Amino acid sequence: MMTSMTTNLGRRLTKTSDVVRAQRLFQDLAPEALDQLCRAARLVRFSRGETVFLKGDDANALFVVVEGAIRVSSGSTDGRTAMLNLIGSGEVFGEVAVLDGLPRTTDAIAHSDSVLLSIARRDLFELIDTQPQLMMKLIVLLCGRVRATSQQVEWLLLQSMSARLAGTIMRLAERDTDRAPLRLQLTQQRVSEMAGMSRESVNKLLARWASQGWIRLGPQTLEIIQPDALRAVAGEG
Repeated sequence: MMTSMTTNLGRRLTKTSDVVRAQRLFQDLAPEALDQLCRAARLVRFSRGETVFLKGDDANALFVVVEGAIRVSSGSTDGRTAMLNLIGSGEVFGEVAVLDGLPRTTDAIAHSDSVLLSIARRDLFELIDTQPQLMMKLIVLLCGRVRATSQQVEWLLLQSMSARLAGTIMRLAERDTDRAPLRLQLTQQRVSEMAGMSRESVNKLLARWASQGWIRLGPQTLEIIQPDALRAVAGEG
């Protein structure tokens, strides 16, 4: 169950105001605007597997990941699920429905134990009224989402399966650039969903790359031993 959290955040950020001021999205805001945001925002904690929101829900808040990761996915009526994105620390999600006022278009599930910064839609729009540069930052964020979606469609339509899989793995792994070796904590099923491939095809390619010493497979983990080899495959198209 979602719980409010205002203390003891990883021994680094101990108050909501500390978290707000640490987020890139809110940098450059006027001091009075930051104070307003600190009063409105709240920290919430989700356990692994817990639902943040579901497709069709009302969009009542914008979220920033403080710690952990959020899995964004969509499902079909016949029970199939596609993982669309993995939102990591410092990243924003839920902005589309908050801005256009329409229902959520995806599910958001805690991929690991996570701490989120939650800002109510009403409070966000009150802030935008006095801080138009915040809207510009949100527009830039949306443009980045569109570019990423266009690239993903291009991969699905034009690239080989090996290039799609290698590109997906490297894109996910390189989100945490300060972590070595590069490692993913995802099941092969989740990787196949993001690459738009069958699990059988993914398993065959991963087994081949493991035998070549490019990667090391573990229980729900994938460690990249030779990232340059995967980058080369991703670039072959």
